[in-house]
Amino acid sequence: MAIPDHQFDFPLACPIDGSSLCLDGGSLACGEGHRFDVAKEGYANLLPVQFKNSRDPGDSKEMVQARRKTLESGAFAHVADALAGVAAQHAGRVERPINLLDAGCGEGYYLGQVSKHLEPGVANCIGLDISKWAVRAAAKRYKPLCWLVATNRRLPVRAGDIDMIACLFGFPVWSHWAELQRPGQQVVMIDPARDHLKELREIIYEDVRYHDAPALDGAFDAGYRLEASEIVSRQVLLDGMELIASLVSMTPHAHRMGEAGAAALAGLERLEVTVAVELRRLERI
Repeated sequence: MAIPDHQFDFPLACPIDGSSLCLDGGSLACGEGHRFDVAKEGYANLLPVQFKNSRDPGDSKEMVQARRKTLESGAFAHVADALAGVAAQHAGRVERPINLLDAGCGEGYYLGQVSKHLEPGVANCIGLDISKWAVRAAAKRYKPLCWLVATNRRLPVRAGDIDMIACLFGFPVWSHWAELQRPGQQVVMIDPARDHLKELREIIYEDVRYHDAPALDGAFDAGYRLEASEIVSRQVLLDGMELIASLVSMTPHAHRMGEAGAAALAGLERLEVTVAVELRRLERI
């Protein structure tokens, strides 16, 4: 299999011993002899079996398909735009391309959009997810980027070389990430804001509860400080029952709403919802 020279020309580290990984034929290899094959779709699996929490961790193939349908409708395009703006701003502070890692990239939509927004040479983009189905879908759609099956608890990157970690609706591992980042390097957290999908929640729940974005105590304890925070929000029209169902299936509400909520959604063909996230930029100190 011919692999583009640039596809894995990133500061990757062996997930087993932490030494540098380099492309060697159709595999990524470290100096200690550990090898990780590159799949025909163009991604590498850096999740050894001993680091898995189940036989097939992460999103299923069906969940990935539903997520892609929703994201490619443009419902979350303003979120991708906001992330691209933050990445461009950070890149403007250094005189070289930044290394941008999407920790929990899913099927690749956000990182793929960011790479299209940024000027060539501004950022080296790496996407990783624990779901092989998600990473496979990402690699098929956004071929020029670096895609990895891996876990946030053991990022396969060299310490000090990741300028920005993006975590969208994901699970940060602050103590581990702090060990990998130098002062001045950043994490961008994107989480649901209080009004996120409020119209949907008002339909499926009798008692709607509003929650703030997750607290950042773990980040502060690990050595990060909050540099900026903003709400990114837009009204979005979901046109068609299939698109509404796809949106619901990629949220926790699919399992929480119960029979009454499902009945309330049945037959609904159009729904205008608020897509609102809190974007927080943290810096390693």
